[in-house]
Amino acid sequence: MHRYLLSMLVVFAIGGGYLLIRNITDRRIEKNTGTEIVREHEEYLGSWASKSDYGFVMFRLHRDGKLTYRLLRYPGNDTTTINGKYNFVTGRGLDAQYFPRLYGFAANGDTLFNYYVRYYTKYDMTIDKVDKMILSPNSVYDTLAYTYYRIKQ
Repeated sequence: MHRYLLSMLVVFAIGGGYLLIRNITDRRIEKNTGTEIVREHEEYLGSWASKSDYGFVMFRLHRDGKLTYRLLRYPGNDTTTINGKYNFVTGRGLDAQYFPRLYGFAANGDTLFNYYVRYYTKYDMTIDKVDKMILSPNSVYDTLAYTYYRIKQ
């Protein structure tokens, strides 16, 4: 019995050490490259963009809660950049009123967006070939939705 307990503790120590080293190296890589390494339950992090006939929208959700929001309206070439913060609120179960929400706030406190997160590509998913996030402004069952794709910077 003592031998099994000792071997279980060794396995937990090795697993914990691996996760600690992975976390340290991930943060070092993030600091050096300026991008977020996305792991499970952090799929919303990173840079997202969408292009339409009216313009180009790109936003980046930083690990520390900062938000960088860029908007380019056609036909001009002026880019509006807004820095602020975001809040990602997770839901409770599969009840529609508790779906995850994404709030974006400018530095002066103005609300940039307040969307339901209808869908985002899960970590290590092999079905979707590209990472995408679908945001809905009114409700989860509304037909209107905005699709954003993860971009590499």
